[in-house]
Amino acid sequence: MQRSADMNLPDTVTEAPTRRITVYFDGPDPNGELILEYAATRAEAWEFAAAAVHSGLAVTVDSKVRPGLRPLPCRRLWS
Repeated sequence: MQRSADMNLPDTVTEAPTRRITVYFDGPDPNGELILEYAATRAEAWEFAAAAVHSGLAVTVDSKVRPGLRPLPCRRLWS
């Protein structure tokens, strides 16, 4: 299978992340909730949150970005 050249490009967003996205996933039991946090730009956070909520996920966005927070995966999709 041949890959497009665009598939191999790294995420090259130059704007610094200013938002923390928290995504809440229900687990198989009441104590099994999974919570993931990501750093994103304002535009990425807005687009991701809109799509995630539309898909039925619980999401919060705030400005509590901290060092070591993982960047939002596939950032180019949300900018």
